[in-house]
Parts: sequence; C-alpha cells; structure tokens
Amino acid sequence: MNKKDQAALAARLLELTDDEVDQYSEIIESNGALYVSVPEKGGDSIIVGKDGLVLYADSSVGYSRHLQEFENGNRTPLDAFE
Repeated sequence: MNKKDQAALAARLLELTDDEVDQYSEIIESNGALYVSVPEKGGDSIIVGKDGLVLYADSSVGYSRHLQEFENGNRTPLDAFE
C-alpha cells in the first residue's frame, strides 16, 4: 500500500474525513507505516502497515507502546471495526 491507500483505510476504520487523516497522521520512517492519532481526549490511534494490516489503540496507550506492539507483530483484525 502507498500512503494514499493507508490513509484511506485509516479514514474508513476510524470514521474520519480524508482531511482529518492528513492533519492527524505521519509516516513512521523506520517501517513506512502510517500513524494516525486523533488529538482529543478519548481519541483513537491506528497504525496502518504497508501490507494493509493495522493495530488500533485507544487513548490510554501511548505512542511508544503502540509502536512497540506493532513492531512485535500484534495486529487488530479488520472485522473488529464493524
């Protein structure tokens, strides 16, 4: 997946607009994944890998732990967002 595809998937899963994803996201240089974090109390975060697999985290999980879990291979099934 390229960044545009990763952003579209994040928008769909987190129910955000494309503009919101653009505003709240950045590419993780070490692995090319897209990190999206909604900057509000209770805001969701998601990492979308180049392979289209994701790891969701709620606001209680910090960036470092979220990234570590993603790098350890943990993923959230896409059907968990339905």
